Amino acid sequence: MKKIVTILLVALLVLGAVVLLQKRKAQLARDTPAAILPVVVQAVKLTKDQVTLTLPAMGVVGSELSSTLSTKVSGRVVKIFKQEGDVVQQGDVLARIDATDLAAKKESLHLKRAGLDYEIAAKKEDLKSLRTTLAVAGETHQRTLELLAVKGASQEQSRQEEATIAQFEAKISAASNGIASLEKNKEILLQDEKEIQSLLSYTDILAPTCGTVSKREVMVGDMAMPGKTLFRIAACSGQYLNLSLPASLQATQALWQGHALALSARNQATATTGLAQYVAPMPKESGTLEGQYVRIDLVIYAGNTVLLPMDALLTIDGRTSVFIWENGAAVKTPVTIIARGSEGVVVAEALEARTVLMAKPDILLRVASGAPVKVMAASPPVDSKAGA
Repeated sequence: MKKIVTILLVALLVLGAVVLLQKRKAQLARDTPAAILPVVVQAVKLTKDQVTLTLPAMGVVGSELSSTLSTKVSGRVVKIFKQEGDVVQQGDVLARIDATDLAAKKESLHLKRAGLDYEIAAKKEDLKSLRTTLAVAGETHQRTLELLAVKGASQEQSRQEEATIAQFEAKISAASNGIASLEKNKEILLQDEKEIQSLLSYTDILAPTCGTVSKREVMVGDMAMPGKTLFRIAACSGQYLNLSLPASLQATQALWQGHALALSARNQATATTGLAQYVAPMPKESGTLEGQYVRIDLVIYAGNTVLLPMDALLTIDGRTSVFIWENGAAVKTPVTIIARGSEGVVVAEALEARTVLMAKPDILLRVASGAPVKVMAASPPVDSKAGA
């Protein structure tokens, strides 16, 4: 009896399960399947224009005209006119060195030279007097010789006059030599005075070029010595930009604050990084300082072509494609990238006047899987002059 009851219960349970399953299938058959939502994307019509692709980079400012200033005279610094960071023009006084001793030496030499002038003038007057006396003695001796010819004068008188004339000639020669010696001493004093005047010109430390005081290594009261660095001037002109770039990156131009900088390869690489070295002249009055890091944009491509935005690209397994919108459908089209920059990419395929879809990669993956696509109003053509 118990077995019969058990069998009946199991049969009822199985029958109930079958009935419930059939009802559920019937209900599911009557329900409408869930709709697949379309992906929303933007579309842009591509046009050909002048395209400039750039990549950001950092460069270091250098200078060909920067100067390290010292002095040629020894002395105590009595005044400093410029501090670090001050902008200077060529000829501006940066500091002044005590010139008291040099000025005193110059004044002493000047007084000695003035004394020689008086002495030379006196000796010239003496020489003039001697020459006059010699002329008179010569005339007297000439008359004596005439009298001697007619027995009107003695031989002794004639010899005495000749001796007197010889004495005057010796005095004149000595006076002339003395004047010449004094003139030579005067020239020596004048040369010494000029040398001191030249040294005095070095007591004012002047800026050799326009620029900025990048370093000051002296204080008021310090002793300035020849060869000791006092100031360093970072010139405002003659600046250039140093760049270290991978050898695979071919760039001939850089953009900085609206200026196009021509890049020149140095044909050398840094010992630590192995990066290729490039240099570019900076524009005049750039306002940059030597050693300053500046951000630039490297021009890696320039030409008249179509610029593809980054959001139009889908890369899977190393292969890049775009989705061209035509006849209401998204057509996946492989592309070959020629150049890639911050503004977008340039491809080898001719895509002018084609409309491509733009979205984030996860959205484009759904498009690639066949999901319905809803295109928003077409965007304006991509600004292909970005970075130009």
